Amino acid sequence: MKKIKNNIIWLFAMVIVLSSCETTELDLLNDPNSPPPESIDVNFTLNSIELNFSEFFESTTSAGADAVRLEYMFDTYEANFNNTNADLSGAWTTAYAGILKDVEAVIRLSDEGNDFFVQAGIARILRAYTLMTLVDYFGPVPLSEALQGDVGLTFPTTDAPEDVYAAALQDLNDAIADFGKTTLNPPSTDLLYNVDLSKWTKLVNTLKLKYYLNLRLVNQALAATEIQDLITEDDFISTPDDNFLWRAVSSNLPQSRHQYYIDEYLAASTGDYISNYLMWTLAVEKGIEDPRLRYYVYRQVDAFPSDPATLDNEISCWNDPRPSTYPPVDAISPVPLPFCSLFGRGDGYWGRDHGDNQGIPPDNAKRATYGVYPAGGKFDDNDAEDIDPGDGLDGAGIWPIMTDSFVFFMRAEAALFLGTTDDARTMYENGIRASIANVTGFLPNPGDFTNIPDSGDIDDYVDEALNLYDAAASDDDRMDVIGKEYWISLFGNGVEAYNLYRRTGAPNNLQPTLLGTGSFPRSFLYPNVVVDRNPNIQQKPDLTVQTFWDNNPAGFIQ
Repeated sequence: MKKIKNNIIWLFAMVIVLSSCETTELDLLNDPNSPPPESIDVNFTLNSIELNFSEFFESTTSAGADAVRLEYMFDTYEANFNNTNADLSGAWTTAYAGILKDVEAVIRLSDEGNDFFVQAGIARILRAYTLMTLVDYFGPVPLSEALQGDVGLTFPTTDAPEDVYAAALQDLNDAIADFGKTTLNPPSTDLLYNVDLSKWTKLVNTLKLKYYLNLRLVNQALAATEIQDLITEDDFISTPDDNFLWRAVSSNLPQSRHQYYIDEYLAASTGDYISNYLMWTLAVEKGIEDPRLRYYVYRQVDAFPSDPATLDNEISCWNDPRPSTYPPVDAISPVPLPFCSLFGRGDGYWGRDHGDNQGIPPDNAKRATYGVYPAGGKFDDNDAEDIDPGDGLDGAGIWPIMTDSFVFFMRAEAALFLGTTDDARTMYENGIRASIANVTGFLPNPGDFTNIPDSGDIDDYVDEALNLYDAAASDDDRMDVIGKEYWISLFGNGVEAYNLYRRTGAPNNLQPTLLGTGSFPRSFLYPNVVVDRNPNIQQKPDLTVQTFWDNNPAGFIQ
């Protein structure tokens, strides 16, 4: 079960534009937890922005991960991503009533001569990411008429998505300018990078890389020039120490733990399923076990039931014919895409197919669940034991928002299609190795386990991945190989996975939706908290509306 972390989903657009109004009646609509600009503490507000940012990322990553099979999706796209989707409603409200409003307040205080340039720069970076993600997910969104505190702008219209993207880029440039000011009054606390401006600067350049890579389909020349300039400057996130993460913590406050851990371990039985396609990719597809498998996935059992009656009760699809919506065995991959479960493994990788909407059987204590990365759960050392609160890292997991491995994969894509000076194969290998290092290095006590992959296991896997790249016959085929490894590395980050799939079509062998109906969301519907309260925002006709940088053909992804 996915949690709605922001419980103040009350008024949408009226809240986001009226919360700073001075009229007495309008003040009643202010979030009591968010004071007006004239009374805020700038450092407290910066921390509030960072906390809201983590919630925004969590909500958007959940929707994106569901769509691209990193997480299990129940039912059809239309049923799952209608305008009442809790994750997307929460993301929208957190963005406007939380992040964007508070960023305006911090920048205003800085502009008034208080020398809060570091706070303003950090706030601008987080606003840039938020604006880009809103456009990536929804297309046109309010900006120029939002957050103005003018009664006449109670119902803001949407801005062109290109303009919102341009505003995000301006924020990134302005943040660097802020960091370069000679008079600084830095914050006492920075929850993300501990006031390390060199790391914030690396993040800015990395977000610019992401920005221009998303634009490569609509302005290839600009993307090629700007990305090459960034490569020449070479000031990206490039080591694990630079990684941009939100760190959950283990404490006596249950909600401080990682959300996956809360949903699964604190309930002492799994509330969600792991995607069969994800486990098949890690355990079966290459014929060699992915070194990240036992970190991503923890098995509560080490075998499937053999008794037909038990199977009927717990995995009712076990004897069903393979759906006609699935490709023939050899059509896309020489290894059959999974259907129903990974029975061929026979060792308890118990999940669900994409879009399976059957009733939930009594299998909570048998399903595979989240492991040590990124959820802070258990490493799978063939224990085959039920999960309990306190297991593993006790929920001290992470949200991997932007990492060195992501950068290498983005640079591989740019080299392939934009002709940059990077070598695509080298970037691809660097991305794989960086991802494996991030995942395996997350376990603090590897010596306590017997099934930790060693350097030989990792080299064997990388060699197999390079063989696949070398065997690819075209750039599109090579992109699919790169994209599959990028997708694997993105476990815990549905935002970049969702963008990757729409931008490149990779991975090209995603498991079909089980019911075989509906359209992949090329963008998401506006939440009902938007369209029900703002007559100037009209709902989209359906999920097929593409965001401005996605000019790939209709229906090219499923």
